[in-house]
Amino acid sequence: MIEVIHAFNRGVDKRKIFLDDQDYLRFIHDLFEFNDQERVNTNFYYFQKAQRQSHDLGGREIGGKVGRTKKVRKPLVNILPFCLMPNHNHLLLSPRTEQGIPRFMQKVNAGYVKY
Repeated sequence: MIEVIHAFNRGVDKRKIFLDDQDYLRFIHDLFEFNDQERVNTNFYYFQKAQRQSHDLGGREIGGKVGRTKKVRKPLVNILPFCLMPNHNHLLLSPRTEQGIPRFMQKVNAGYVKY
């Protein structure tokens, strides 16, 4: 049996958490980047650089240097459907490790807040 959890987060006082397209793209990027058991390094510079170079990030490693060897990822969760609204988001998640969902939510929310 697969465990599926509905996780959601809303802005304080129902304020917007996504103000423009860049914010939505950043959060989607964070869903990928923070879904790893290993520590995530600061990657804001590389994300902005990639955004300036092209709007089509297909085929390019997001959040890293060109030519860098990709590390083996150890995902915390399986990310199922998700929905991003201006003042909140909904994620359907399935854990891949023990405590995967709480660890993932802490990492992705803290990372987005720091952005």
